[in-house]
Amino acid sequence: MSRSPLSGTRLFSRSILLFGALLAFGCSRDQPAKAGSDGSKAQTIAVTVAPVTAGEVERRVEVVGTLEPDEEVAVYAKVSGYLEKIFADLGDRVKEGQALIRLDQRDFTLQVEKAEAIVRQHRARLGAVDGKETLGDDQQSPVRQARANYEDAALWYERMENLHNEGAVSRNEVDTARAKRDALKAMLDGSLDQVRALRSQLKEEEAALDLARRNLWYSVIRAPIDGSVKQRDVSVGQYVSGGSMQNTRLMTLVRDDPLKLRASVPERFQGQVRPGQQVRVEVEAFPGRAFGGSVTRVGPAVSTDTRTFPVEAQVGNRDRVLKPGSFARARVQVGLDRGVAFIPEDALYYFVGITKAFVIKDGAVEERQVKAGDRRDGQVEIVEGLRPGEQVATSRLSQLFGGATVQVIASSSLEPSPPGDERRKVRSETER
Repeated sequence: MSRSPLSGTRLFSRSILLFGALLAFGCSRDQPAKAGSDGSKAQTIAVTVAPVTAGEVERRVEVVGTLEPDEEVAVYAKVSGYLEKIFADLGDRVKEGQALIRLDQRDFTLQVEKAEAIVRQHRARLGAVDGKETLGDDQQSPVRQARANYEDAALWYERMENLHNEGAVSRNEVDTARAKRDALKAMLDGSLDQVRALRSQLKEEEAALDLARRNLWYSVIRAPIDGSVKQRDVSVGQYVSGGSMQNTRLMTLVRDDPLKLRASVPERFQGQVRPGQQVRVEVEAFPGRAFGGSVTRVGPAVSTDTRTFPVEAQVGNRDRVLKPGSFARARVQVGLDRGVAFIPEDALYYFVGITKAFVIKDGAVEERQVKAGDRRDGQVEIVEGLRPGEQVATSRLSQLFGGATVQVIASSSLEPSPPGDERRKVRSETER
């Protein structure tokens, strides 16, 4: 059956009317709910608000590193011998000067006794009896005898010289008396030299005695620092080499209070980290527990391989719960800002990479682009865009726009959380 030209015209007219209606409907959905050109009243949106609060922000640099002992010392013996007894073992706490290991002391004791006997013998030769001091050089027996002989010969020579002047004796007898006097003078000088040599020898023997006593003292190896035994490397009966290039390591001690944190800091923070700043350290063994410390040293150069610079921090460990070698995370406090603006997380609106907040003032909306910072306990730091004391909307953010009219239905300084559907709406807008 054929169609009339009139029916085709009617079908075309109806299609045009339907397209125009759809177009008008779409345009009406794109326009916000605000006053029309004919002056009709704008739609009022009910919202909840929260104040922009002022708070303190602790500026921190987060680093990772390793806890190391404040000091780590490998203990060696200064003398050689067989190990006789061990007084401390793995994990034991020791004090500086405490005995750790003792070698067999019999040989060292004999050396001391021998040196003492030699010293006593030399002191006796110098007139020291029953522990008394040695006599002076002129009081030594050989010197006194040689001096007496010399003085007698000198007096005899003087007499012979007088007799020769009187013609009672010959010149030959005078020369003989003078020669005897000179010979005895030489013997006196020799006696004094012998005494001086004996004193020098006594000093040498006393030094040998001190050395023997020192070796006896060194046969007991003592702790050089306060700390704990990290490792024991020898056993009883083992021969220990000491005082040479082939020294035997006996133990390793560590000072574990305080500990030393070694970490690397990115170079962009090189102007912020300084000695004396506070550090909070956390380890996996104690989740949620922070240990206090302070920065002690900052490296002078940046590594070209890692683009970081080293820092050291001292961490208290009085309870000895932290162990050297542990991996640690640390936060270095580099500053404290006051009067920083904070708003609830629910007051932020995200759209195509832009972060916004809606300031409510005199029943109207002012749309602002903001820059968010740190987050804590449901609050967000606002670096730019808001000032403390202002009011921001916390609900129905997807329906707000600049200039919109709103009605505040709740205002609280506790930043109430929006309902679950509103949270989902904000997230969905973010995902778009």
